[in-house]
Amino acid sequence: MKYKLTRKQLTWGLTIFLTFVACLLVVYVLFKGSTIVSFIADLFYMMRSIIIGLVIAFILSPILNFIESKIIKPIYRKKFGDYTYPKSIIEKKKVRLIGLLFTMIIFFFILYALCLIIIPQLYKSIVQIIVNFPTYVQNVQDYTDNFLSNNPEIRNYVNTLTEQYSGMINNFLKDTVMPNLSNIVNRISKSFLSVIKGFLNFVVGIIVAIYILNSKEVHCAQGKKLAYAFFKEPVANEIVSACRVIHSTFTGFFVGKIMDSIIIGIICYVGCLILGIPYSLLVSFIVGMTNIIPFFGPYIGGLMGAILLVLINPMSALIFIIFVVILQQFDGNILGPKILGNTTGLSSFWVIFSIMLFGGLFGFVGWIVGVPIFAVFYYFVRRITNHLLRRRGIYGTTVDYVDVAYIEKGTIKSLSDRSNKKFNAVKPPSAFKKIFKVKSSEEKMKKNTNISDTQNSEEDSNNQKNNNKKSPI
Repeated sequence: MKYKLTRKQLTWGLTIFLTFVACLLVVYVLFKGSTIVSFIADLFYMMRSIIIGLVIAFILSPILNFIESKIIKPIYRKKFGDYTYPKSIIEKKKVRLIGLLFTMIIFFFILYALCLIIIPQLYKSIVQIIVNFPTYVQNVQDYTDNFLSNNPEIRNYVNTLTEQYSGMINNFLKDTVMPNLSNIVNRISKSFLSVIKGFLNFVVGIIVAIYILNSKEVHCAQGKKLAYAFFKEPVANEIVSACRVIHSTFTGFFVGKIMDSIIIGIICYVGCLILGIPYSLLVSFIVGMTNIIPFFGPYIGGLMGAILLVLINPMSALIFIIFVVILQQFDGNILGPKILGNTTGLSSFWVIFSIMLFGGLFGFVGWIVGVPIFAVFYYFVRRITNHLLRRRGIYGTTVDYVDVAYIEKGTIKSLSDRSNKKFNAVKPPSAFKKIFKVKSSEEKMKKNTNISDTQNSEEDSNNQKNNNKKSPI
């Protein structure tokens, strides 16, 4: 008799096999994790031109959409009427090419402004700082000497530290820098080559971005086609919905943050010119660039500008710090919410948490992309949690769970009801109450109830005795 495998046996066999493979993968990641990380890093390095192109296309996509929907399409409809099939595909391609042309003109104009207007001014400021650096150092030294002349103990301590660290620096230059001078030159030459390679990758990335922007709807359609081909309809719908959430979160955050940073940089430049702060363009550029980093960025930019200005004029540094604090209050309370809105849906705590987590993992890039990545993760966790609660017949928002003591058989028991005492719902008395023996209102009510019960029982017993005395034997 021929033996046939049942469906249940096949399912169990496949489950055991997949579990075994998963265990092997976990063991490999634990003991060979560095190999996987290096492979991923090499893969990103090989695909860096594509990644640059994707980033450029992602940033320019809202500009292209605005030009097409608000400028070109209304003009086209006014002149030629609505699209008619089968000419619609050809007409849409024409509109896309015109919109793409204007988008790239704007992009290259921004690059031109950076390369021929802002960068030369920044270069000039940096050169002036380098040339005048000995003077700035002498100013700081004179200020320090004047301050320390009135504090001899601090002066001796500073002189001791100066001698100690100057000796360490001299030893470092003699023992480390001079013997490895050839290696340092090789590293500098490699850095120069890496700059050239980076420029070539940027040029290739622009070409890739043009192709992506020209056919972005086709790429989205291909992704939807794959989703509905390989997954069931409910799962595919959830995947498409998730991609829309990711796109809207990243687009809203990055586009809004870039616009916000540009406006803050311009306001900072105008304010520095009015206040007479030296190197206004350089410090404003620093403030605008660091403003892209959420929460900590404004403070980093203000600190960097203040360190630069304190060498030149400490009073200018103080004025600059006060001005940056006022500017960031305006950005955080008025301009930022106006532009960004609530694109991430994260509280201040989770913003700080995501910056610290992803900044520690990926450095500067993690500071920038950490907030939208964590916002997407937070959204999916919230959605899955609400779905599981609804399946169990439990409803309510997060605010409704503040007063939840526990849930018993689908019924919510509130903390405000003192009769719900299971699962440590009743708080133990605080240390203050234990030390000073302060009784809670509930304990006082209990005591009053016990006293009244005792009094009632005493009165009943007295009445009984009196009745016994009056009654005949």
